[in-house]
Amino acid sequence: MTPFDHILFVGPHYKNHKGGIGAVLEIYSKNIQPFRFIPTMSYRSKFYEMFFFAGSVLKLFFTLLFNRKIKVIHIHTAIDGSIVRKSVICFVGKKIFSKKIICHIHAGAFEDRYKQRNSVYKSLCRFLVNNSETVIILSGRWMGFMQDTFRIKKGQVIRNPVERQIETVLPRNNSGITNFLFLGKITEEKGIFDLIKLIGEEQEYLRGKCKFFVGGNDEVERLKKLICENNIHDLVEYIGWTQDKEKDKYFRDCDYFILPTYYEAMPMTILESFSYGKPVISTPVGSIPEILQHNYNGFLFAPGDMQSLKKLIREVIDSPSLSDNLRKNALQKASVFYPEAITNELKSLYLEII
Repeated sequence: MTPFDHILFVGPHYKNHKGGIGAVLEIYSKNIQPFRFIPTMSYRSKFYEMFFFAGSVLKLFFTLLFNRKIKVIHIHTAIDGSIVRKSVICFVGKKIFSKKIICHIHAGAFEDRYKQRNSVYKSLCRFLVNNSETVIILSGRWMGFMQDTFRIKKGQVIRNPVERQIETVLPRNNSGITNFLFLGKITEEKGIFDLIKLIGEEQEYLRGKCKFFVGGNDEVERLKKLICENNIHDLVEYIGWTQDKEKDKYFRDCDYFILPTYYEAMPMTILESFSYGKPVISTPVGSIPEILQHNYNGFLFAPGDMQSLKKLIREVIDSPSLSDNLRKNALQKASVFYPEAITNELKSLYLEII
């Protein structure tokens, strides 16, 4: 018997997932045995999700009632509605069944949301965090806020895992075109609309030298409209929500991953980029500066600083050989996040709690 026999994982569904938490849980499911899991969200309509969550609570109740092996509920949460759902899970697990709780916070905007929201939202956050044996965060940067704001028993940093994709650095594409890849939510806070505006302004210089592949969900129609209005169909291609073989192809074919984001925790897409030996252009928010070093495995620029981003894009386009060492360093960095390292950290934590 292993510590995993006593753990129940709760979070958004990792099958056909639409976000970073789902990606983390999918890797957990492949590397942790047994992996007992109850999904609280299925990525369908809001109306359907209410019934789905009610079923999740019912499943949790009967699982805890009949499976006496379970001692710890490992809750994976983000912000907003996720906090509401996970507070209910915490109440059932802690107050009704006296199980120990691990609160695993994945959202980079957790601190900002807490400060901005009303007293009810803050109370739910406090209930969830204060009733946890351990709070897992993705960056040591947030430890001060967590300790000052909540009554945490223990705080621990555990990184997101990433699967090994390649053994050696892939050769650069020889088409003469620099390919950039963006994968994530199509929203303002991810900086994608800043990037589209920049491409529109720079299109004469960029045309024939590079291409941007954009994948994701949310404000897709706005994205398509901006591409059309700026007449940059030849420079920007929307590739939809990519998974499995299609996602693998885009990572292999790109030269740089680009994420001009304003808020992050530890983006799975950056770790995935490293696992393909691809350097990253992003911003120093959340835990990104802890994994991405300027001029080592990619480049950093301040959120919203389009002048700096413009210079970086021009630099990497005009100097193809610049990526040679960056690609080697990116792949080397990925090894720290391979599943075996992360699961060993989890195993140690569970043994302490159990």
